[in-house]
Amino acid sequence: MRDRLFNSGLFDAQIDAVMERVKAAPENEAMQGRWNDDASGYPPPLLNVAWFSVKHHALGYIDETCPQAWFRPLFTNEPLPTD
Repeated sequence: MRDRLFNSGLFDAQIDAVMERVKAAPENEAMQGRWNDDASGYPPPLLNVAWFSVKHHALGYIDETCPQAWFRPLFTNEPLPTD
């Protein structure tokens, strides 16, 4: 998940802040202590579910700390403006 956040434009400190939110979220209780596991040991559908949660928390972080970030659209399902 850290790599996906990095590849989506976040810096290390931002990734750390997002992952702390993700780890503390009640819906991720089942993953407690597993966030550092090797991702190859999990089936792709589970990784997609985890990414859904990470993406949700990343958007919350972005909206609170850097709402004009160029990478914000990568975390939404909104269409890009067509100016």
